[in-house]
Amino acid sequence: MATALPAVLPLELRRDAERLFDITLWCLGKDVACPEGNLLLRRGMSRTRRPEDQKGCSAYGCVLPGGATLTMWGFGMLLQEEPEALFLARDGFSPRRVEPACVRWPVFLAEGLGPLREPLRFEEQRAARRAVVTVAEWLAVYEEWVLTEVGVDWRRECLVSRRKASSVRAEALPGAWWRMATRARALEFAGMDSSAPQAGA
Repeated sequence: MATALPAVLPLELRRDAERLFDITLWCLGKDVACPEGNLLLRRGMSRTRRPEDQKGCSAYGCVLPGGATLTMWGFGMLLQEEPEALFLARDGFSPRRVEPACVRWPVFLAEGLGPLREPLRFEEQRAARRAVVTVAEWLAVYEEWVLTEVGVDWRRECLVSRRKASSVRAEALPGAWWRMATRARALEFAGMDSSAPQAGA
């Protein structure tokens, strides 16, 4: 009987990432309405507006170095890097595989992504952890850019407007995401890959 693989992300990391992701997606939503202009568009992202007669969120997307695409909504982010497509939900921060052929573009609700599947095989889990690193690094760079572009006061204003107090200071958001990327990358070297197929097995 095959040994079950460990979870893609340890519970503590997933909980920390979920809290940070919720804070950051709130801030990204505020960036759309920044008095100095939509910061996502200023950063070079494309926008697909949600039609007025539809429920859901507008989508913002960009192409990353290397050719992967990142699409974001208020409910999460989708990273597409051939042949993988992985979704990180705002609620839970558990990477889920998406079948590209099942996605009903344009997407404004999570249901439009089609059925989501937990990464179960070793290579799927490894790809999911790489996706977490990629998203965390992108968010770190974006938060650094926001602080440089419009200053820390804007980010502080975003955090103050949340119903729940933020566990991270505005100026600390980039560093928090860099640390998250480091933690996720370290999983490859800390026993998470202990179930990797052995040579000659």
